[in-house]
Amino acid sequence: MTRTVRLRLAWLARLKLPRASVERAAPVRRHKARPTLLWFGVAALALNALVGAVSSDARVRDPEYGRRTSQLRARLAENPGRPLVLVVGSSRTAMGLRPAEWEATRPADPTRPDPLLFNAALLGSGPIMEQMVLRRAYADGFRPAVVLIEYWPPFLHNDGGWVETHRIARDRLMDVDRPLVRDYFPDAARIEREMDWKNRVPAFGHRERLLVQVAHRWVPPEKRSDWTWDDLDGWGWKPAPEFEPGLTPARAACHARCADIYNPLFAAYRVAPAADRAFRETVALARAHGAAVGFVYLPESTEFRKLYPERVERLAREHLAGLSRDLGVPVLNTRDWIDDALIMDGFHLTRPGAAEYTRKLGPAVAQMFPATGGQP
Repeated sequence: MTRTVRLRLAWLARLKLPRASVERAAPVRRHKARPTLLWFGVAALALNALVGAVSSDARVRDPEYGRRTSQLRARLAENPGRPLVLVVGSSRTAMGLRPAEWEATRPADPTRPDPLLFNAALLGSGPIMEQMVLRRAYADGFRPAVVLIEYWPPFLHNDGGWVETHRIARDRLMDVDRPLVRDYFPDAARIEREMDWKNRVPAFGHRERLLVQVAHRWVPPEKRSDWTWDDLDGWGWKPAPEFEPGLTPARAACHARCADIYNPLFAAYRVAPAADRAFRETVALARAHGAAVGFVYLPESTEFRKLYPERVERLAREHLAGLSRDLGVPVLNTRDWIDDALIMDGFHLTRPGAAEYTRKLGPAVAQMFPATGGQP
């Protein structure tokens, strides 16, 4: 073999060295990658388990409800022996019932415990969401002596854009809500599958609900829901936005916007069978747990009451009277208790309006349920 041939063979051999080096190094890198992937998988599973445990807490899954129940436990611990009056309803109740005002003015007779009013309302609630709250409350161990249920005709309409179940965010649903989903959601099977998926992968399925509580700036404004619970007081009351009392131009503008929203609803109005059934089943649920029950119709402004067509006014009046008669449930009709100047938009009370209203409501509840327990 000539020297030239030997040099060429050596050169060709050197050309293959990088490839051989890669082949020898690849198993080493693969060996190092396996533990990395393994630890990543373990970390992902641990994170998912942690998020699952955290998000199963009602204070995280549905803070608007869970934070209220946390406060309720504290109020009950501070007031042993006082009969609980749990009030469920919509934003009208959430902003209108200010139990701290009752606490400041109640008789406080040591020989006869005063009712302990607590605001358990959720924004957007109609009869179905009111039942959801009560089911949860019993599952959480609360045993109110009285359940006071808001009655408001517009939220008994359940057609078009007013379907109540559409107002219930899916990621706030908990396992305790499954019977309600099956009873009232038209797409119950799909909703339950979605709930199952979110429970299996909570780090993804509940990410927005978690992020809005720990890093709300990361959540787009249109997806943020923390405004529904961020200013709750210790009695479940959600203060209305700051609003100048009086017959102001701002108030007139709010009324005009509400008229634009509710006039089309009243034009097609009917009491939905699901709403009627929900009321009846909620009363039965409360009584099965030993509670007395009442309906409360919260204040509306003079202008808003005039929006009700005669047909709708008659239908709502007859429906409420029928419920009261059929079920033996008393009604607190407080529609005209508050001056128009203390009602922002036709049906939400200002902060001073809520204080005045609650100072009137407390004695009325105590009078309607003198024993504050048992059936009226």
